[in-house]
Amino acid sequence: MTDDDVEISPSSWEYRLVAAVVHAVERRAGGGVDGPRTRWNRELLAETDPDDLGGASVDGSLSVSVVHVLEPLREARDLDRPLTAGEAWKLRQAIATLIHEAAHLMTPVGDRTAPEAYPLDDAATAYDEGLVEHWTHRNLDSVITEVFADAGLDGAAAAVLSQPGYDAYPAYTPAARHLSDALAERSGLTSTQVTQKLLCADDRQRWNVAVDLVIDKQLPLMPEAHRAQVRRQLVAPLRESLSGLGAVEDDESLDYEQQSDEAVKAAQSAIAGLDRELESIQRKYQIEAPQLSPDLARLRAVTSGQAPPAGATDQRAGVTDRATTGPHSGSSGQQGPRRQPGPHRHGLG
Repeated sequence: MTDDDVEISPSSWEYRLVAAVVHAVERRAGGGVDGPRTRWNRELLAETDPDDLGGASVDGSLSVSVVHVLEPLREARDLDRPLTAGEAWKLRQAIATLIHEAAHLMTPVGDRTAPEAYPLDDAATAYDEGLVEHWTHRNLDSVITEVFADAGLDGAAAAVLSQPGYDAYPAYTPAARHLSDALAERSGLTSTQVTQKLLCADDRQRWNVAVDLVIDKQLPLMPEAHRAQVRRQLVAPLRESLSGLGAVEDDESLDYEQQSDEAVKAAQSAIAGLDRELESIQRKYQIEAPQLSPDLARLRAVTSGQAPPAGATDQRAGVTDRATTGPHSGSSGQQGPRRQPGPHRHGLG
């Protein structure tokens, strides 16, 4: 918090509403008492940038637009008539902004000097904003139902729930959604489980967490000593494919559908690259597996939960272990604010 920041009073109705949203998000994303916790430091600030609806800072504070988010919600509480369709749509976007920023605060701030840490570059931004917006859409209606009743907005709930969704990041969200689906298919988890795990992953280690889901399911023969190198190989195509989406998101010549199409193409490219690397690595370990000694094969089977390679138990005792080699190498500040709709999208006005 700086001298120029305007803090919203903790005794205000607006503050209590935001706190309720943060706690609702924490319950859904954290998975309960022993799960991940929100980073919110209990500071709620008025957003000063007129182009931004809100933001989540690394210090744990939240900033929210008074004009575009808090005032519409307060006015709806005091309204003595049904909402118009336009008012209900604005209200849906206002509460979505609060959920989006609260979801950002479920992501731990990582150490950029930690081993295998990745930079918060264009690819990381695209994945982060897309993942958070994807999670927001999945949980928006349930949070509205829970929070509106306690905030005196129960009369507006039905109208708000009937409104269509709006994607604040059309060049990011479809990519994150497709990646969650692909990682789920390759890890044996559900897409919801993947999204939850990645939302609550250290922002500098998120790429590693993503590919670990695949490694743990698809590479039972991989020695643990190779994990860092294999991670790099699998992460590379993901980062490369998503790195150009920032330019797509900022390109005002593209409409909503065109940006979404580019996001899907980027995700498909990322998944194809991941599969190529994965197939190459799997082939390498399958070739090396029969060369393992019986003792090493049995140890690998115990630690991985897999049966020993075919023929491993028939080899002569006392054969010297042949060391396996790693696979071939392949080619901080405030988190992004949830922005107002651009010129080719539905407006708030």
